[in-house]
Amino acid sequence: MGDEDERPRDEPEQGPDPNSVRRHAKKMLTNIEYLKRYRRLGFYKPHPKQIEFHNLGAVEKCLRAGNQLGKSHAGGAQMAMDSIGWWPAWYKGHRFNRPPPIERPFEFLGWAACTTSATTRDGVQSKLLGDIRAADGLGTGLIPLDNIVGRPTMSRGISDLVDTITLRRETGGRALIRLKSYEQDRRAFQGEAVDEAWLDEDVSRDNDTIYGEILARIAATRGRIFLTMTPMLGLSPIRKRFKERMGKECAEVIMGLDDALHIPKEDHPSILARYSESERATRAYGADMQGQGAVFTIPVETIKYQRDPKDFPNWWRWIWGTDFSHGGMSASAHPFAAALLCHDTTSDTVYVVHAVRMHRALPALHVQTIKQHVCWDAVVAYPHDGNRGADLATGATFRDVYRKLGLNMRPQHATFKDGSIALEAGIAEMEARFATGRLKIASHLTEVLDEYIGYHRINNLIHKVDDDLLSAVRVGLMDLRFAKPLGPAGTGFRRTETRIAKGLDFDLFSTTGADYD
Repeated sequence: MGDEDERPRDEPEQGPDPNSVRRHAKKMLTNIEYLKRYRRLGFYKPHPKQIEFHNLGAVEKCLRAGNQLGKSHAGGAQMAMDSIGWWPAWYKGHRFNRPPPIERPFEFLGWAACTTSATTRDGVQSKLLGDIRAADGLGTGLIPLDNIVGRPTMSRGISDLVDTITLRRETGGRALIRLKSYEQDRRAFQGEAVDEAWLDEDVSRDNDTIYGEILARIAATRGRIFLTMTPMLGLSPIRKRFKERMGKECAEVIMGLDDALHIPKEDHPSILARYSESERATRAYGADMQGQGAVFTIPVETIKYQRDPKDFPNWWRWIWGTDFSHGGMSASAHPFAAALLCHDTTSDTVYVVHAVRMHRALPALHVQTIKQHVCWDAVVAYPHDGNRGADLATGATFRDVYRKLGLNMRPQHATFKDGSIALEAGIAEMEARFATGRLKIASHLTEVLDEYIGYHRINNLIHKVDDDLLSAVRVGLMDLRFAKPLGPAGTGFRRTETRIAKGLDFDLFSTTGADYD
């Protein structure tokens, strides 16, 4: 037994030789065939939602999506680009151009992990390296074969799982990528200073200790963390973190079935039919898994529209609905939200045209963002808490603050025609309109649709969390009778802008015909 203990440890098992694969491939393939097979990153054409994810500048970012929609492929592309130091012309996200000011023999260190060793191998590893079990499979992933230096070091205990791979960066320096799994405890995520960590699927499980370790690992490098996930664990600690810190610290993009351009539209019904009703919103649209029944039961596909608002007739009426944030810049404050509605009075159909949701921002930035829309000067409805004091020094209410900043605030808070403000009455109005096709949401307003899908009840009571944009829509519907036509762009809009620019006390409410039934 003692002799066995004194034996030197075995050398780490080595994976396939990239030089051998290169020599064989260059003999057998033309140059363009070689590039298409062994430099797939150069042919990566992301969908709009994937581009939006790549271009996020937050330290922690997430691509939340349904199953098989391309989230892991985007994650592999992000890690590949950052590790080799090559980015396409459309890329506007963070770049790892300079190594951090710490002593180490390589420029870049990345970690990539998934739930188990097997899922790391079959998902993350396959996206990055290709199928290394095939004779010429190394380099057919998103990391170009020509950037792979030496044989990958293999992990012990599970066949064909890579532990570490060394890469040549475009700068000529070296990069390392280590593959891990959530099965390993937090100690496996300690020790090294990491430039970037890719977590494929929710790392929370029963707690977020692994995520906490990764946050510590990027401190010295000013590194980045990104997640690609389908939120099957529901409102987990990681999901709560992103919801509470949304802004410069954390950012996410939601990608649903309609955003996956590689899946033909005619296949959508059959895909949706495969999923159980309780899982459909999560697996198809990336909504958080819910424990109880949804508030709205109308299928999300039936409430979308794609009509260009530029084609809306001049006599249709416009109104903003808002939901205020009373926590200012605090992390616990719920977001400010605004939704622009357009009412076709002939068919009594309401179209949600535009939406704004902002975390930890002050009213001036809210208004600045709204004014970027051509219909910014439409009348603005607001909830009853808009009459609360926003400025203790002056006694100004929230309504006063936003009006002074230039928005056309209603004189009174939103109510139904009978003067009530009941939440359930508003939900019933929305449900009735959804059911009859008289309330439609623009198909590109992913955040509104995400709230629609995830809106649910607990103990038969509406769970008032992550409903900011829906609340703004509901407030706009309550005051829909005060909506007004604005006319074509360049007429009504410009007249309003001119009056505001001159500092006149212009109020749309003085216009005749303000109320209508």
